[in-house]
Formats: sequence, C-alpha cells, structure tokens
Amino acid sequence: MQATNAQREYFNLHTTGVGYLSRVRWVTPQGRGRKSEPFLACAISALRGSSDSSDTTYFDLRVSGAEAIGLIESMKQSVDERRKVTVTFRIADTYPHVYERDVRDQETGRPTGQKEMAALIKGRLILIYSISVDGESVYKRSADGAEPAGEDAPREHEPQGEGFYQDESWPEERQQPRQAPQRASQQEAPRGAQQSLPVDAQRPSTAPQGHAQSRQAAAPAARGHGPSAYPRRPAPHSGAGYREPAGQR
Repeated sequence: MQATNAQREYFNLHTTGVGYLSRVRWVTPQGRGRKSEPFLACAISALRGSSDSSDTTYFDLRVSGAEAIGLIESMKQSVDERRKVTVTFRIADTYPHVYERDVRDQETGRPTGQKEMAALIKGRLILIYSISVDGESVYKRSADGAEPAGEDAPREHEPQGEGFYQDESWPEERQQPRQAPQRASQQEAPRGAQQSLPVDAQRPSTAPQGHAQSRQAAAPAARGHGPSAYPRRPAPHSGAGYREPAGQR
C-alpha cells in the first residue's frame, strides 16, 4: 500500500545569468479562480557571448516568491525612468511561448492589418543575487545567505508547460497591466540582503498553496447509446428453410 502523504519528486530546470531589467508591471489575467490573481511580471535581456560584443536573450518572466517580488517591485520606478538596471538572477522552468501578433509599419509603427507568428521564452524569476542602477550597486545578496524559505520562498514547481499561465501567457496586447496599491509602510528587507531597498508598491495577496486541480474521470456512456442498443434487422428471405413468424402464418 502506498503512503498517502508521499512526497512528490520534481525535475529542476534553472537558468542563471546577468542582464538588463525592463517592463516591470503588475498583470491581471483574464480568467477565473486562481488563474485570475494579479501577479508581478518583468522582462530580462540576459547577456551572452563575448564581453566585447555580447548579444542578449529575451526572457518574459513571472516573479515568484516574496523576496524576489520585493526586490523587483522596488526597481519599478528606476525602470520606468529608463535607468539602466542590471541584475544577476536565477530563473526556473523556462519554456517557449508562441503567439500571434499584429504586423506594424516600420516607419509609422501603426498596425498594417496583417498578422505574424512570434515566440519568446517564459519562466519564473525566483532569485536575485545583485542589482545595480546606472553602474552603482544597490543590492547584493550575502554569499552565505540561505535560500528563501517560508513566505519568501517561491512556489515550487507550479504547473507549467504549453498550458502554463493559460491566461497570463497571452501576448501583451491582451494583458491588463495595472499599478499595485501603495504601501502604508516600508516593506521589510529581504533575507540575506546587505542593503535594504525602498518598495513603492504593494503586491496583492497570493492564494494559499496546495490548490491542485483534481482530474475528473470521463463519464461512461449512457446505457442504450452503444452500437448494441440499436434493433437488428431480420435476415433477408433466402428461400430455403424460411419460416414465417407465428403471428403471420
């Protein structure tokens, strides 16, 4: 007999790097239940290649965990002011997302009425190691800092894959960004931080963990709707050995 409280095992897919932070925003998905809860999102253009002539890889991310949310949220004003915000990060559960977008005129930027397919990489931003603004360091996680735990820890292995964030993974034209409500007091500094950062907005409360969706078994077909329920025709008269039914003699 299997234990009812057996611990599940997962496969981790983590990406670490350094890149430029952009598009920090709160998003309210168009959906119901847990999928309709507002969440903090951002984009990171991660650097790769030679430092002399580096390229970037674009990530569109959902920020997960109280520690990461507090840090990214505190950088929103700097990002909106178009200052250069550089972060070293850890991303989990990346996957490609393909969507359809409007084709825009290269000169005017207006939609042409045509559509084209596009793709980007999505994932969860779960840890920030350091932040600098215009080359000045404003946050650095201590080397011996423990992994985020409790409320600060990101939710482990939320459902992901092709259907992950079914509502919020739509193209940006279909999302509904909103401003987070103002905090009444300054948020506590994240664990492991050497320098606290001001937070100018408050994230909405998240739903409790453990709301796994139960799978419903397919209902059996109703009686009388199967192939055997249809009346069978009598065999055609072949002549030999044929007897009329008792009522027709």
